Amino acid sequence: MEPKYQIHGVERRQLKKELANLKSIAKNFYYYHQLDKDMTSFYGGSSDYPMSDDRADARFLEIQTEIKNLELKLSIPYNL
Repeated sequence: MEPKYQIHGVERRQLKKELANLKSIAKNFYYYHQLDKDMTSFYGGSSDYPMSDDRADARFLEIQTEIKNLELKLSIPYNL
């Protein structure tokens, strides 16, 4: 029986695990970013913590791009 997708087996499971992790990060990204900003308003922060809103938006776009790339890679059908 031939595999359904070009990437299969252990490699596919590892990539799917990475994809699930990235989706979880993206889902909760702005919640934790706001939490960091709120907590540093009470306890203080440093020059690079918490990250600026512009830097956070750029990082979020990077994560979204990684998710799209992995989904595309995982959706390639198996053809000989």
